[in-house]
Amino acid sequence: MNNYEEQYYKVFEVPFRETYLHLKASLDTGRRRYSFTKLDTIDGPIFFTNADKGEMPFIVSDFLLHSFFPVVSKKIADMIMPYSINGFQLFPTVLIDDNEKWHEDFFFFNAYDKLDCIDFDNSDIHDYSSEDSMHEVIRYKLKNEVLDTIPLENRLIIRPSKVAGGGLFIHETLVTQIIKHVDPSAFKFFRLSEYTLGDKYV
Repeated sequence: MNNYEEQYYKVFEVPFRETYLHLKASLDTGRRRYSFTKLDTIDGPIFFTNADKGEMPFIVSDFLLHSFFPVVSKKIADMIMPYSINGFQLFPTVLIDDNEKWHEDFFFFNAYDKLDCIDFDNSDIHDYSSEDSMHEVIRYKLKNEVLDTIPLENRLIIRPSKVAGGGLFIHETLVTQIIKHVDPSAFKFFRLSEYTLGDKYV
């Protein structure tokens, strides 16, 4: 039996940093319902700006987060592009800095489909009721019977359904490659088997 909680990670920003870059979607990007639908490249890239312009410097790095969705450089994207991942696309992205300069060759983790892969009965859930449409998960238990039927390549990145606050699960196959290009003082990866709700604030 696979212990899938050992194989998947969640990533968060390290809290209480002196400098950080929070990305804000442009109005046109918001209208395209990114993260909820598969995007078409014929409509052009999506755009993000500095949400804290004037308060925080615009510092570009290979790995950034917009909410819980990574925005990565071509260096990282090239590692992921060879894989066929269900309900997921690396979508061309432009970061516009505080001087209106465009930073191209970035890609958004557009996980537009959700997977019913959480075993809510055996996870630790805050105030659990099977009738709730969304659940606040304290500790995760994944459905082996669901993941067993999906080839690894197709589930390297998962967006679970019915989870309050959302999040992406990234398989260790990718994490071991991505983490080499991530600033550990800015972002932290948590293995699901070791993660408890609220750990990102510690």
